[in-house]
Amino acid sequence: MSEALRALVAEAARVVPGLEGRVVTGEAAAPWHAGIGLSAVQHFWASRYPEAGPHYAALRGWGLLVWQPIYVAVIAAHLGDAQPDLDCLSLVVDEGDVSGYRIGTREPLRSDESGRMRFAAMQIAAGIERLLPAWQAHAPLHAKAARRTCADCALAALLAVRRQRQWSSAHTRELGAQWLAALGLPGESGFLTYRTVSGAEAMALEHKVCCLHFRRRDGERCNTCPKRPLSERIACLKAEA
Repeated sequence: MSEALRALVAEAARVVPGLEGRVVTGEAAAPWHAGIGLSAVQHFWASRYPEAGPHYAALRGWGLLVWQPIYVAVIAAHLGDAQPDLDCLSLVVDEGDVSGYRIGTREPLRSDESGRMRFAAMQIAAGIERLLPAWQAHAPLHAKAARRTCADCALAALLAVRRQRQWSSAHTRELGAQWLAALGLPGESGFLTYRTVSGAEAMALEHKVCCLHFRRRDGERCNTCPKRPLSERIACLKAEA
């Protein structure tokens, strides 16, 4: 059991550099959706970039609180053979900075790919419902922005898996729609399909919420920022490729 979890954690780190986890004996500390340390997280980002404003800190903190469990869920569903119990996943929060996760050794779900997806989506959706009001008590985050951030995380994780599985654009879109529907987030994010300079087909996120990074003193608009015209986003993506 722990060997399978360690293999999953290692695979996740390989697929997404920076997604660093550790398997712990028994169950981990409070689960990711328990709302532990939220005041410290809000203070960390609000004080580091005060010029960006409270809405930036709210979005940035929320993204850090949810991205790791969502990525682990998607990677396990499509690249593993078992789905971990995400209620055993806890976040590593050091003085307000969210960095890494721990996962306990409760028995994972053995199922086919669609079964793993359903189980993971159910746990993630329930976790979001628990965590969001707790975070909103500390930070001015609108529910729509929170939901769209979660949807972006799910589809971004799917794009990372796509690079391993070599899925077609059509299949990736189909899986993306299935994930968002299962999460209760239909239509809250999407994909852009475009041609690179060499003519190859490529995919990127079609965000529906701005992360507000451009408000930071060191920030600028992301290449796929929804505040950019579509033609400008595609031009940025082509230049980046």
